[in-house]
Amino acid sequence: MNQWFRRHAWANHAAGISRANVICAAATAQIVGTVTLSAAQIERAALPNALPKSQQRNRPDPLPATLLGQLAIHKDHQGRGYARSLLLFALRAALRASRDVGSFGVITHPLDELARGFYARWGFQDLPFDPRRAMIVRMVDLEQSGLDW
Repeated sequence: MNQWFRRHAWANHAAGISRANVICAAATAQIVGTVTLSAAQIERAALPNALPKSQQRNRPDPLPATLLGQLAIHKDHQGRGYARSLLLFALRAALRASRDVGSFGVITHPLDELARGFYARWGFQDLPFDPRRAMIVRMVDLEQSGLDW
């Protein structure tokens, strides 16, 4: 996490490519975790479960989406609920933004099966036809979940 944050997160944030958000320890002001969000797109063909064929007609291809690009917690702070807090922050931010700038859903590219399981518990679904093995949660599902409070 530290290397990625130093090398990429700040430079991308400063360039307006993505937005890096952090949680810091109150006592030390050390970064405990980070999550990044940016604009993205997803090919309609990768969405057979999330968008039935009958609903694909007359939709843009690719569909606009929000990318949850990096969610990481420092190893010394894992297991304390920080990942949950950052994910909820990111999903709420994406949902709010989708009201002004259209977005079909939030996509992410989990690095391993542990991360894949974490996202699945929060409603993300596999996109089996996506070569990067992305997962998605649709904005309509986020709206129905009551997340927007």
